[in-house]
Amino acid sequence: MSSRLTFSVLLVFLIPMLVPASISPISVVVAESNCDDGKFVPPNWNKTVERLAKIPTVFDYDNEYADDRDRRDGKGDNDDDDQPQVVLEYDGPEESWMTWEPNNNLNLLRDDFSTVVSIGNDAVGTLRVNLDHERRTTICVNIVSENTSFDPKADVYLLTDTQYDRYTAAYDVAHGAWGWGGFDDDDDLGDVSPEWRSFNIAGWNTFRDVHQYENINEVSFSVSLDGPEISSGLFGDNSKQYFNIVIDNTNNSHRNDAIPQTSIDAIVTIVSEERTTILPNWTVSVVCCGVMIATLFIPAVMNKKYMSSGLSLTAENQQIEKGLVPSLEQNKPN
Repeated sequence: MSSRLTFSVLLVFLIPMLVPASISPISVVVAESNCDDGKFVPPNWNKTVERLAKIPTVFDYDNEYADDRDRRDGKGDNDDDDQPQVVLEYDGPEESWMTWEPNNNLNLLRDDFSTVVSIGNDAVGTLRVNLDHERRTTICVNIVSENTSFDPKADVYLLTDTQYDRYTAAYDVAHGAWGWGGFDDDDDLGDVSPEWRSFNIAGWNTFRDVHQYENINEVSFSVSLDGPEISSGLFGDNSKQYFNIVIDNTNNSHRNDAIPQTSIDAIVTIVSEERTTILPNWTVSVVCCGVMIATLFIPAVMNKKYMSSGLSLTAENQQIEKGLVPSLEQNKPN
């Protein structure tokens, strides 16, 4: 019994040392099955799925400041419009309404659907959904292009609404919004750990810090939530979080992202299936605490058994009778 216990303890401590350090945590979330077996229906736009986009826009702040100076000097007209003059230098497949924030109340995603998202060069395409925590959602994305001269690659991210707001703010800053003049913190941000990126103006992270798939032409991953995703504010205000499937065809602030080459089409397929077993959240704490307690308890039990071995024979004076203690006594010849 003690040998089995010793062997089990050695396994517990040796197995983590044998795991290769090069294994990436991103591989854990890749789905075991693809999206070929879904029962697909057309997307229910603005009821279950929203289509959004970010397109490159150049803000002409120099002209705005010049107009402000002219108005102060009395040389210009008395236009009360304080908005910056915007010059659009983009001709892509996106519609203008895709850049607006729809703010629809989305139903829980329980249907399988497939759609094509057309994304221009240096632009971003997004599908917003309301994931059901009682179901397992598999998301597949394939990147293609009508321009056969390129082998297109892009970046795929899964972001909550709060994370998406930071992502779009970083996109706007990189394209000259708020007078930053094309700010790009690519090299510096790559050396910052994900938990500290929120303190950087270009910092943003993905859901659970792992759902980021960069410089790829196809990807398949799955998401299972512990419960409804809720964002808590500093003053106690809570908000329901939708999920944004982002296809990034721009050079963002991550170091290893894809470099845009041409307009692309992203074939997005989503399969939602029921989960057979849903464990409560507290089971994670029980398992983790159980492992820690067992790690401390097993050596104590082994030490107690070792220290108490043979004491029963000492109390009953049975060592010599059972030959456990060698004797130096010799029988004298008659």
